Amino acid sequence: MENILKKYSAQVTSLSKFIWKLSELGLAIAIAGLVLFLLLGDNSGAFPISVAANFTEIANSLGPKGISAILAAAVFILVSKRLIDKK
Repeated sequence: MENILKKYSAQVTSLSKFIWKLSELGLAIAIAGLVLFLLLGDNSGAFPISVAANFTEIANSLGPKGISAILAAAVFILVSKRLIDKK
């Protein structure tokens, strides 16, 4: 029974790592589209324009307090990871 649980635990862990890598790839593609839009403007193409429109809609729906809360959380996470890595 214990071997079966270890096997499934390993499979869930590998699936979780795969999903995380897929999420990172999607975020990298979205950020690349946003950077292209910021560099080239309206001449950047359909994908970067749609990415910029989606980011604008998200930012408008969150409002200034929501955006600042997300940025503060991101800074907190980065600082805590740096402190943990130094130990």
